[in-house]
Amino acid sequence: MVYLKLLRQSKGQTLVEAALVAPLIIVFLFVIVWFARVTLTWQQISTAARYGTDLIAYTPFSQKYIERDIKDYLCNPDIIGRTLDPDKLDIKIEINDYKPVKYDNLSSISKLGNLKGLIPGFNKKSFVEVKYSYKIPSVLKITGKKNIEIKARSEVLSGSGSQSASRRQE
Repeated sequence: MVYLKLLRQSKGQTLVEAALVAPLIIVFLFVIVWFARVTLTWQQISTAARYGTDLIAYTPFSQKYIERDIKDYLCNPDIIGRTLDPDKLDIKIEINDYKPVKYDNLSSISKLGNLKGLIPGFNKKSFVEVKYSYKIPSVLKITGKKNIEIKARSEVLSGSGSQSASRRQE
C-alpha cells in the first residue's frame, strides 16, 4: 500500500521534470541540426572552391566562366541534393597566369639564391574564394549577431597545370 502511494507521487514529479526539461532538449536538438546544416554548407562551398582552382589550373576557362560554373554547381535547382541561395553567395576569383620561362643555359638555373625571381609561379597564386551568409535563427540571437558568414578559399600556384592558360576563353 505504501509502495503504491509512493508510485503515484513519483508519477507527478516525473511529469513536472519532463515539462521543465523538454524545452531544453528541443532547443539543444534544434541547435545541433542548425550547426549540421552550416557544416554541410561549408563542405559544399569548400568543394566548390577546390573545383574552381582545378578549373584555373587545368583548363583555359576565363574568370566569368569559372564563376558561372561554380554558381551552377551550388545553386542550380535541377541538381539533386541541397542547393544554396545565389543572393547570399559571393565568389571572388583571381587568376594570375604567367608566360612560360625558357631557360637557355644552365648558368641561370645554377643561381638558386633567389627562387622567387627564377620561378615566376612562386610570386603569385591564383585563388577562388567563396562566401555564403546565413541568417542566425531567433533562438540563437543571444550571440548578438544577425548573420554568420561561411568562407572557403582554395589556392593554386600560378602557371601550374594547363599550358593553354595564356589563351583563356571568354
